[in-house]
Amino acid sequence: MKRFLAIAACAATILSSCSQDEFHYGQNGDSTGTLSFEQFSLDFDGEMTTPSKATEAADDNYMLYLYDSSDALVWEKSYGTVKASPEGISLAAGEYRLEVRSTSAAVPVAKFSAPVYGASKSISIKVGETTAVGQITCTLLQSAVSINYNDGFLDMVTGNGTTSVEVTSGYPLQYALNYNEGSTPTYDRRIGYFAVNNGDNTTMTVTFKGSIEGKTQKMTTTVSGIKARDWHIITFMKKVEATGNAGFSIVIDGLVADLELDNNLTASETGDGNDPNAPAGDGGIKLVSTCGYDITQPVIVPASGAFNFTMRAEIPNGARKFTVGIASTNEDFITSVNTVGGTTLDLINPSEEALGIFDIVPFPHGSELLGATSIDFDLSNAQTSLLGFKGTHTFTMNVTDNSGCRNSIDIVLVVE
Repeated sequence: MKRFLAIAACAATILSSCSQDEFHYGQNGDSTGTLSFEQFSLDFDGEMTTPSKATEAADDNYMLYLYDSSDALVWEKSYGTVKASPEGISLAAGEYRLEVRSTSAAVPVAKFSAPVYGASKSISIKVGETTAVGQITCTLLQSAVSINYNDGFLDMVTGNGTTSVEVTSGYPLQYALNYNEGSTPTYDRRIGYFAVNNGDNTTMTVTFKGSIEGKTQKMTTTVSGIKARDWHIITFMKKVEATGNAGFSIVIDGLVADLELDNNLTASETGDGNDPNAPAGDGGIKLVSTCGYDITQPVIVPASGAFNFTMRAEIPNGARKFTVGIASTNEDFITSVNTVGGTTLDLINPSEEALGIFDIVPFPHGSELLGATSIDFDLSNAQTSLLGFKGTHTFTMNVTDNSGCRNSIDIVLVVE
């Protein structure tokens, strides 16, 4: 759980003089006491687990509401009004509840970028006595949620998608995932805020629906124990099963627990996981050798001498997305790759961090590959770098064309 940095927003000590509002709720003056705002201050709890700094301190728009024991509202004022006119309140003896909220509006059921801070304090008024409000500390009244996807998941995206988060039935927030026509997918990084509607028994339903590897997929899980002040970071991740098949899991706040989603994305609204509009076949996408090596078989990198290793990717409908996944039996090689951008490369839109990998394995890259029907690869210069890492290195070429057809082809290099 992320911890929110302290945002102290202490109001200055107010009320240098005190005249009283005449709120007589008893039978006569003898049945009343006074609620005093002497030394009243309002601040934020430094341990709030919200994801980002609050943009405002306890400003004049904060509202104060006083309720009696029957839950009837008997008094209300803004914080600014109290500071400007610091009168005490004459009240009938009894028990009260003072509510403070950062907005006059009710806490929204579900809304993006709309945190509401507040607090509640019990007040006891005794006949002929003065009760001081003292200090009130405000905290987040909602549960916050943000959505994330790891690179492996995004690499398998072939169309737009949406993650829906729902705490109160009928009031979901939709976090969009945009395919971007084969460029690097982007997704809604806003923080959603949800009212906690059932105390400790509040639950949250998370549903992903979108196009994965040409299929319309739907995955759903339920999370219990939703509380105010929590920030839930929900990450969809690709994983590899013991069988070698690709599956997916959901990680919330760094914990997988038993929140695994539908394995291999078999669940869908169509019932069979197939998108009737998805193109059939691989669109003729293939990788052909333009040297003396058979690239359909593992290739041994020679320890000395020239290494003429070239090939060509043929994409009849033009490349829309071209990524390379890197795996190895040598952990040191993976560690080296991770220091320069990670094990998933976007050749069309490489990140700045990933540019260093091209010094190790000289893949063609850049925006000029977008729409290309033929892409030449010359990996001869990879020989020197690879010889420092014994083992089997697998480079999986993942290509999506402009028609939505897709093909994945492995190139395996062995250093003995």
